[in-house]
Amino acid sequence: MANFQKHQQNVNGQTLKAPGAKSYELGLWGPVDIRDNTELTVSVSPPNAAVTVSRGKMLPGQPVRLYTVSNLPAGLTLLVASDAGGAVWSQVTIDTSPGGGGTGKKYTDSPNEFITTRTTPSSKDVVTMLMTAWPELTENGARTLTAQFMAETGRGKYCFNWNLGNVKATASQPHMYLANVWECASQEGADKQVAAAGGLAHIATDDEIKAHGWRCPNVVVVFSPPHGQCRFRAYSSLSDGAQRWLGHHKTIAATHADFLTSLNNGDTAAVAHALKMVGYYTASEADYALAMKRMKDAVDKELGPLP
Repeated sequence: MANFQKHQQNVNGQTLKAPGAKSYELGLWGPVDIRDNTELTVSVSPPNAAVTVSRGKMLPGQPVRLYTVSNLPAGLTLLVASDAGGAVWSQVTIDTSPGGGGTGKKYTDSPNEFITTRTTPSSKDVVTMLMTAWPELTENGARTLTAQFMAETGRGKYCFNWNLGNVKATASQPHMYLANVWECASQEGADKQVAAAGGLAHIATDDEIKAHGWRCPNVVVVFSPPHGQCRFRAYSSLSDGAQRWLGHHKTIAATHADFLTSLNNGDTAAVAHALKMVGYYTASEADYALAMKRMKDAVDKELGPLP
């Protein structure tokens, strides 16, 4: 069975730290599938057109093929070696976060789980990326969505793995886990969630609510990894994260005629209302709308007058 190697050591399943690196070289031991004498394919998962994987030479006297991965984005990149049938024989994660920003911890043995890594893009970068990914957005519309990103992630401080909108994930999707995830619920609903969580959920105490600044009209339920409520999408780049996040908003726009207009008009209250109606968040609509308004004002102040 093949395995990725670094410094002649088997690194299958590991996360390799490479702070700030744009390219990375490693070897693949046993690169040939002896069943049909074909060589394994090494690629990035999920696919990222910006990242290139170049096959190099075999090491003299060793069954090791060298590979170079180029144009690596900041954060985590999963590299897989697979056979002609698509079965994965070996995988490794390259972490280029500044300072090796991952938590260094995984909660499950799922191949779809990534180590949680802080990724904080600038407001300008988010606006530019949104306008590229959704041409119907005006700059004002892109700023409005950037305000939502900032409200969801504490001005980007709590943006991880390029998940701009804190989009939840299924177990079959690339994902990471966040701790202290909280949701609003009725007392009855909270009791049911806690009872079904197997010790991974509890009702927040008054001290916890005060310390975290949580605001709910009823009861706050707090979840711990690897509960499904703590599972969020993990993306390989800002571009990937922006496009997948926008998929949710484009779906809303396709069924709510005024949604895109509200975005482009900078109507944060209308946008917050539409997101509430489709179940995007469980917090108070008034609080969510206020947070978006404050963040929109901050974005406009930072970026200056609209063109």
